[in-house]
Amino acid sequence: MTLTDRLLTVVEAARSKKAFAIRLLDVSGLASFTDTFAFMSGGSDRQNRAIADEVEAELRAKGTKVISREGEQAGTWILLDFGDFIIHVMDEETRRHYNLEELWKEGTELELPAESSATN
Repeated sequence: MTLTDRLLTVVEAARSKKAFAIRLLDVSGLASFTDTFAFMSGGSDRQNRAIADEVEAELRAKGTKVISREGEQAGTWILLDFGDFIIHVMDEETRRHYNLEELWKEGTELELPAESSATN
């Protein structure tokens, strides 16, 4: 399964802000409220906000607006809901604690594009 342009934008924007452990799970047959989850980590609440801001800005520039954004205040887990995909930007401790990827493990992992050599 290939990634849509919007999901490619998510990955590229997240990588541009040094997000790590990026995973995309297709949950379209499992969840009634979305088709895809994107999980990624940042090293601090500040980095998580920067990742979320960049993803939202890049998608907005391509005509996709966020429906809901939560977790901004604490920054340890920021959720961006775009309807057909939901993005979770978490610090590593929060990600391990809630372990959403295990909860949705029956989803299909989507292959990420190789990182560009231009990515610093």
